[in-house]
Amino acid sequence: MAARRTLAQRYDIVSPIGRGGMGEVWSGFDKRLDRAVAVKLLRSEALSPRSEHDTLVKRFLREARLTARVEHPGVPAVFDAGTEGDELYLVMQLVPGIDLVDFLAQHQPVPLEWAVAVTAQTASVLAAAHAVSLVHRDLKPSNVMIKPDGTVTVLDFGVAALLEADITRLTATGEAVGSPAYMSPEQVLGGVPSPRSDLYSLGCILHELLAGERPFTAEGTYPAMRQHVEEAPPRLRPQRRDTPIAIEELVLQLLAKEPENRPADAQEVYERLLPFLPQPESGTTDDVTTASDPTRPYRRPLAPRRRAVSQQAQRVSPATLDIRTVRDEAADLAEAGRFTQAARLLEDLLAQVGETDRAHRGARLQLANTLLLGGDYARALVHYERLVEHVAPERSADDSDVLHWRMQIVVCHAALGRAAEALEQLEPVLAMRLRQHNARDDEVVELRQQVASLRASAGDVAGAASQVRSILADLSPTDSRAETLRSMLARYTR
Repeated sequence: MAARRTLAQRYDIVSPIGRGGMGEVWSGFDKRLDRAVAVKLLRSEALSPRSEHDTLVKRFLREARLTARVEHPGVPAVFDAGTEGDELYLVMQLVPGIDLVDFLAQHQPVPLEWAVAVTAQTASVLAAAHAVSLVHRDLKPSNVMIKPDGTVTVLDFGVAALLEADITRLTATGEAVGSPAYMSPEQVLGGVPSPRSDLYSLGCILHELLAGERPFTAEGTYPAMRQHVEEAPPRLRPQRRDTPIAIEELVLQLLAKEPENRPADAQEVYERLLPFLPQPESGTTDDVTTASDPTRPYRRPLAPRRRAVSQQAQRVSPATLDIRTVRDEAADLAEAGRFTQAARLLEDLLAQVGETDRAHRGARLQLANTLLLGGDYARALVHYERLVEHVAPERSADDSDVLHWRMQIVVCHAALGRAAEALEQLEPVLAMRLRQHNARDDEVVELRQQVASLRASAGDVAGAASQVRSILADLSPTDSRAETLRSMLARYTR
């Protein structure tokens, strides 16, 4: 497996997420804190002449600090920023989901409530950014992400600030720096972007969500720019009859040529959209099959999203997959305490190897152990249970591997505060060990102590005390283990 680049001796660069003329975005891992991150790498020479390098670095760091000041769940957290060689880097929260470009392609026509929900959430993000004097300057569908739980995240605040540039400065391909399809008239004319410039771009996005096409559709940079400055935006209702008149009027106001004729701020936009958003629902049901539903945060505010039972993954032949190398790399990562990254490698491996392949069980066991060591008991539990489910029917009741996995299930339940479930799993293991060994065997005594502790945790203090008395009755008074048991009994009989 090819060696991965490590940035600033801390961030492993794993795989590309996106690429542009100025740089790249990569998924990565923070080795120090063992978490997945997104790393944006910008080539300084693509943004300014070499003579302006120092100024650019200062501005980049300033914008990163400003972005970090925006406290809103719809803005990716900024973890770090700096320079390495001729590259500027920004380390941020890794946001799962799809951008609006893919969202529009997958959901045509976009339901009215969905379009309103996306716009309202984006307006909420803009309001938080504008409150700390941060203007996006380059709001467009590829910078708006919808996560699997339906929440909207706006990307690239800090990077957009670096592109504020003079509209007459063209790239070698003849295109202006920026996104002409969503650019406000004042930006086209070289004016200073303001919060209302972002609202104009938001109007372009809302129009596209409802109509299925941009308000101005000219091909090429200059024709698109000219339309933004000179042509009136089309009305929505002739293209989308179910558009409420109030929404149509809001879009037209957002697309006003003069900034002062647009809504006062993003807060006003949000409030004007409120009547068209769904109300919170009662009950506990949640449709896990509808991913990226932007109305969910309004219908089910703060509700946890249940995990889907299963996911379809593309499988590859084990012959074409270097399973041993992947498992060795995961073991090395776990040995270094980087359990999250190790688990990610093993999960990807399991997704590619068929359930019936012999390598699958070994990788699942390694994943379960990795998650357990990393303290992710809920996910470890799932994999230990799967191992028992698939392997136990093939082996004898006293198989040591199966009994060990059952004990790991006990550990997971206990760590998650599920004493009753842990006890239910532990008692059959104890019964099996009692048939194999006498009641004074070290392992048996330890298991019996665990039964007592779990009974106490489940609220059965009398049962816990009875269990401890039973163990003491089987041991001699001078047994070294008796003192600990007497202390336990004293706690249970106070």
